Amino acid sequence: MNSAEAREVLLLYRPGTADAADPQIAEALELMARDAELKRWFEQHRAFQKVMRAKFRQIEVPAGLKASLLNRRRRSRRTAQDTARRVKTSA
Repeated sequence: MNSAEAREVLLLYRPGTADAADPQIAEALELMARDAELKRWFEQHRAFQKVMRAKFRQIEVPAGLKASLLNRRRRSRRTAQDTARRVKTSA
């Protein structure tokens, strides 16, 4: 694995999860430990991710969003079931 490939793999890495057990991620982490430039890039990437995560947490979830999404999902399921019944009875 070269540095470019390691960057692609490290983009998927989530510290604090079981990701480090993945052989590709483990290889990329080992390469990062030996490659100062890759390590610098990864530290910048993680810093950016941390800032983005904090920004997303500041976004307030609109009141009633969960109920609205669940209602929409139920309606969609009913429509799909009705369509399936119509197709079945017309066959």
